[in-house]
Amino acid sequence: MSKRRRHAQKQSDFSQIEWLKHRTGYPTPEEREKIIQLRQKLIMELATLMLRGVKPQDAEGQRLVRKYGTEEVERAVNIIGEVINLPVLIAEDAKNYREYRQRYARFGAGLKFYSAREIEEMQMAHTQSIKEIDDISKPSELDKLLLYGWRDWEDITPPAIPIRPDDFHAPQPASYPAPVNELLAWGDDLKRVYVFVDDMDVTTWKKHIPALTRMALDPGLLNGWPAEPASWAPWHAIHILGKLQAWESAPALAKLADLENDWLSDHLPHIWADMGAEVEPSLWAILEAPSASVKQRGLAAQSLSILAEDDEAIKNKVIKGFAKMLGNAKIFNPTVNAYLIHFLRDMHAVENVRDVIESAFEEERVDLNIIAPEDLEEDYEDDFYDESDDEADE
Repeated sequence: MSKRRRHAQKQSDFSQIEWLKHRTGYPTPEEREKIIQLRQKLIMELATLMLRGVKPQDAEGQRLVRKYGTEEVERAVNIIGEVINLPVLIAEDAKNYREYRQRYARFGAGLKFYSAREIEEMQMAHTQSIKEIDDISKPSELDKLLLYGWRDWEDITPPAIPIRPDDFHAPQPASYPAPVNELLAWGDDLKRVYVFVDDMDVTTWKKHIPALTRMALDPGLLNGWPAEPASWAPWHAIHILGKLQAWESAPALAKLADLENDWLSDHLPHIWADMGAEVEPSLWAILEAPSASVKQRGLAAQSLSILAEDDEAIKNKVIKGFAKMLGNAKIFNPTVNAYLIHFLRDMHAVENVRDVIESAFEEERVDLNIIAPEDLEEDYEDDFYDESDDEADE
C-alpha cells in the first residue's frame, strides 16, 4: 500500500465518526471509544510537538489541524495547558482534591465519595500500579474509582450526578444576606467571576466582607455534598474577597490550609496578592509565626514572592526578610527554609543572598526533598548560557 493510500485511510477513519461532524447529543458507545482513542493519540502528538517548541500555528501544528480538526486541536491545547499547570509546590493536595470533587460531582453516580486522605492513598497506589503494568491504555479499577481520564470524555458522556446518600453528614450551613447568597447557586463553574458594575457595586460588596469570609470558612459548605451547588460557594467567596482587596480577611483565610479535606488553599497565594500591598503585614505575621502550620507559612511566602513581582521596594524587602529567616540557625523549619529558597530562585535573587543559602544547606537546615544545592547550580548554568546566547546575538 502506498504512503498516499495509508494517509487516506487515516483520514477516512477520522471522518467516519459521525458525531464529530455535528457534535450534538452524545455519540454512540462505539463512537465514544473511537473518539477517546483519537483524542489520546492527538494529545501525544501535540505534546511531542510542544516539547520541541513547535506552536499550533506552525506548519507541523497545522498538519494536526488538518488531520484532527480545529476544535479538537484547540481542545487538546487547553487540556495540555491544564495538565502542565497541575503540579504546585505547596498545597498540591488541595488542588488534587478539588479536581476530584469536581469530576465526582459530574460523573460520580454509583461510586463512593472519598475523603482527601483516601484520595491521596489511592493516587499513590495508582502511581505504583502504573509502574508494575505493561499496558496503561486500559483503565484500571482505580482509574474508574478516581474518574481519571475525564478530560478525554467529559463532553461526550452524559452526566452521572451522584445523589447525596442518607448516611452523608455535614454541618448545617449558615444563612447569608443578598447579594452574598447568590454565590450559593453558582456551583462548580470555577471559571465564573463576578464583574463589578461600578464603584457603588464595589461599595455594596465591601460591606459584606465579613459574610464572605464566613462563607469561605463555613464547614457546612466546605464539607458539603459536591454535587450540590452551594458546596462550591467558598471557592467563589475567596475569589471575590481577592477582587475586593479584602486584606483584613487574610489571617482568617489561612485556616483553610489546615482543614482535613482542604480543596481551596492552593489559590490563597494569588488571592492574597490580589489584595494589594496592605496585606503584606498579615503575610509576614503568618510566615514568621512558629505556631502556624508549615503549609500556611509556605503559602504566605509564596504570596509575598508574588507581591514582589511588580514592586521593586517590596521585592527588596522580601529578599532581605527571607534571607534573615534563612540565617536564623536557632529557630527554623527545614521545609519552610526550602520554600524560601525556592521562591528566592523564582525571584532570580539567589546570587544576592548566596552565602546565607549555602550556610543553610551546609548546616542541614533545608529540606532536600524540596530543593537541593544542585537545583540552584542548574539554574545558574541555564542563566549563564542564556546570557551568553544573548551576547552572541548582539
